[in-house]
Amino acid sequence: MKLIEQVLSTQVVYAGKYLSTEQQTVVLPDGRQAIRDIVHPPDAVAIVPIDDDGRIYLVRQYRPAIRRAIYEIPAGIIDHGERPITTARRECEEEVGLRPRRLRTLCTFYSAVGFSTGSIRLFLAQGLIAGRNRRHDDTEFLQVRAVPFEQAYRWVLSNTIVDAKSIIGILWAKQRLDLPSLRGRRRPVGRRR
Repeated sequence: MKLIEQVLSTQVVYAGKYLSTEQQTVVLPDGRQAIRDIVHPPDAVAIVPIDDDGRIYLVRQYRPAIRRAIYEIPAGIIDHGERPITTARRECEEEVGLRPRRLRTLCTFYSAVGFSTGSIRLFLAQGLIAGRNRRHDDTEFLQVRAVPFEQAYRWVLSNTIVDAKSIIGILWAKQRLDLPSLRGRRRPVGRRR
C-alpha cells in the first residue's frame, strides 16, 4: 500500500490577509474518501541572535491566540520573491535593532504538518552590530531582552519559553555553539550514590 492521498476536489473556505484555509476531499490509500482541512500560512524565518558575550536577544510580545505575552526569538514572513537569508537579516534588524554579519542556516521545519503547509527556516545570527532600521509593523509592540544563552536554554527546559520556533531554535543553537558557559556543565550519565 502506497502512503499517498489523491486530492479529488478543493474548496477555499477562508482567504484572509495572512492565511487561507481549504477543505480537500481525498482518496485514502485503502480507497475510502475523507475530508482534510488545510491551512496555508506564508513561509517564514526565525533567527537566534547571539552576541559576542554569549547573550541571546529575545522579543516579548502579546499573542492574542493564547492571550498572553511570551518570549520568542525574532521572526518574520518571507516577502514574495525574497530570499530567506534576506528576510532573516531584515527581521533581526527590525525587531532587535542588530544586524548580523554572519547567518548560518540551522534547519527548516514545519510547525504543524497535520494541517498546515507553513514552513520556517531557522538561522543562527552572530557578529551582531548596531542596525540602522529598528522599525517593525506599526501593530507590533515588542520588548527586547538580552539574556545569557544558558538562561534562555533553562527557560526552554522549564517550559517558560513555550513558542515552538523558539524552543527549536534554542535547542539547535545549543548544539552548534561553543559558548564558555555551556562547556563542562554536562552531568555524567548514571546513578548518583
